Amino acid sequence: MKSIILLFFVVLLADAQEYPRWFLNQDQVKCKRKVVTVMKAPSLYADSAIALGFRTGCDLIAKYTNVNIKGGQAFWSTEDGVHSMGASYTESYDIELGDFFQSKLKVIDAFYDSKKTIVLAGDSSSCALDEQLRERVPMQSVQRPSWVEDLPTDQKTVYGVGTSEEYYYESSSWQRAEHNALMSLARSTRSSLVSMQKRNSIESQDLFNEDVDVDLQNVQIVARWRDVKNKVFYVLARTTL
Repeated sequence: MKSIILLFFVVLLADAQEYPRWFLNQDQVKCKRKVVTVMKAPSLYADSAIALGFRTGCDLIAKYTNVNIKGGQAFWSTEDGVHSMGASYTESYDIELGDFFQSKLKVIDAFYDSKKTIVLAGDSSSCALDEQLRERVPMQSVQRPSWVEDLPTDQKTVYGVGTSEEYYYESSSWQRAEHNALMSLARSTRSSLVSMQKRNSIESQDLFNEDVDVDLQNVQIVARWRDVKNKVFYVLARTTL
């Protein structure tokens, strides 16, 4: 009977959907350089999962330091609405910077449960994590942030929001939302829209090609939020002009 109660308690913890405050409010972490990665839950050893998260984070911050995004997306507009016809983008950055950051950064904090591993890495000489930011926050207690609907405004800063549906692996949902936030920054910073109009006697149709070719520097993840009810993941990112 005790084993059943213990198992039930573990399941409740796994479904609690708690996150470190620094994960939800990454911008509040005061470091010269910092990065957060979300990986799959530890399969055997937590230390190995955290180490992999650290290496992945160093590669990610290398990309966010200076990345070129090039590609485009096609849309088809009819009287029934606008439909995506597919997208193709490439990301180019100095991958050797990842090795450099592995020697400069360290694991500041980590969190893991039955669904994910979250690693915070930062500059070893400047990071100091407030104890309040280490607190575990139940997602159900977090209200919908204003930035989900209305982006912050700043003349020298561009903001972008990325969303994702809920995948089987929670880490995939957060990674997809963060990637989409990066693409939102790219489109907001520099994109061109070309329209090719086709009409006939039955309906009018418009084809749009959105082309992007932009260099983004010092991209930062600001905040995250999870809409538990509607199963949508949100990530807010920014870059300076």
